[in-house]
Amino acid sequence: MEKTNIRALILEALMLIDVEGEYSHKVIDMALEKYSYLSKADRGFFSRVVHGVVEYRLQLDYIIKKYNNGKRVKPVIREILRMAIYQMLYMDRVPDRAIINEAVNLVKQRRLNALTGFVNGILRKISAEKESISFDDIGIKYSVPEFLLDIIKENTGEYFDKTLEYFLSNRPLSVRVNTSKSDVTDVIKELKDCNIKVENSKLNDSVLYISGFDKVDEIPAIKSGKCYITDVSSSMISKLIIPENIKKAVDVCAAPGGKSFLLADKAESEAVIYSCDVSENKVNLIIENVKVQGFKNITPVVADARVFDKRFAESDLVLADLPCSGIGIIGKKPDIKYRLDSEGTELLSALQKEILDNVSKYVKKGGELIFSTCTLNRAENEENVSNFLKNHSDFKPVDLTDRLTGKLLEHFDTEELKKGYLKLIPGRDDCDGFFIAVFRRDND
Repeated sequence: MEKTNIRALILEALMLIDVEGEYSHKVIDMALEKYSYLSKADRGFFSRVVHGVVEYRLQLDYIIKKYNNGKRVKPVIREILRMAIYQMLYMDRVPDRAIINEAVNLVKQRRLNALTGFVNGILRKISAEKESISFDDIGIKYSVPEFLLDIIKENTGEYFDKTLEYFLSNRPLSVRVNTSKSDVTDVIKELKDCNIKVENSKLNDSVLYISGFDKVDEIPAIKSGKCYITDVSSSMISKLIIPENIKKAVDVCAAPGGKSFLLADKAESEAVIYSCDVSENKVNLIIENVKVQGFKNITPVVADARVFDKRFAESDLVLADLPCSGIGIIGKKPDIKYRLDSEGTELLSALQKEILDNVSKYVKKGGELIFSTCTLNRAENEENVSNFLKNHSDFKPVDLTDRLTGKLLEHFDTEELKKGYLKLIPGRDDCDGFFIAVFRRDND
């Protein structure tokens, strides 16, 4: 088999992302599936460079502009420069001279021979001066637009800088153990037997951090449903529910199903858990994942969370993990940084309000509603909590100091917990940014 030009694949992927507007995580997944025969090293190199270039886009473009005197360059040349500069600054696998040679070869492959001298010259100059390159602008340093910096700072406080650093750091994959199928200790042993490095989460003892594997979908413990991919942040919902109270529950925006699995794992086996989403494609994904996990108490259903559905009435628990701006997960999905604007976040906040107004009708008296997002944005989180309580006098916030114990209770902000919500901040909690609020419907 002819050896695949991994750098040509990287360039193709970057063009799809930047020029065609595709999302980087989807492009990476599709490419790795299509070229599944690539070696572990090449797969890792491909993923690292594509993700890294998107992640550091503002910084890389700042450098290109500085060394090109602000002149515009062709999109394909820009991508070649970006990927080469990223490797020179943030990877040590390949010497700079080889990186530059490969960049020039890509220019030739694109039949832009007249630009080989330009690419060679600018990259050699950057290579020679890279140790002295610095960034006075924090937005350039962390590659975050100013509009987004303001939101992150407002919502992370003293952990602002550490949060920005977290977003740019390489983190292991996190999985939650399906404790209805296997014991945490047994799963750790099985993973280690596959030469996978395993670390325990400090926030949730059923969540593990894993690294050192090649293809995640070929890990036996994941294939058999003994654990599933999820971030420790969203898994914290398991610490805030009372499982024995759950006889009927509905997860209204459930795909791909991780939070439904969490409920099913914690609740009694005879509980009925509706796992819903708006399209058949999303629900089919839930169905396939439920089969792997082996839960018998989950019922996947196509349902629009904005429209009342009498099947879900009189539920003990409603879980509304709602569409949001995703600011808390920009470390995993860096495209978010460049697509967000104030109008978009306002529309999302309005959508969350619409869904909360509807799904609150499903909660029976004495039942609970959990509202969560994976964002760091007061307008989508705390303000929606305030608006919801103002407009729904039959709901009250649950004092979460009664739900957490020991070190967890000490870890989070007591005043926020008493107000009924918990925030996970990347720079403090070493996980995605996440927000969870719990309301109880009065019996009166």
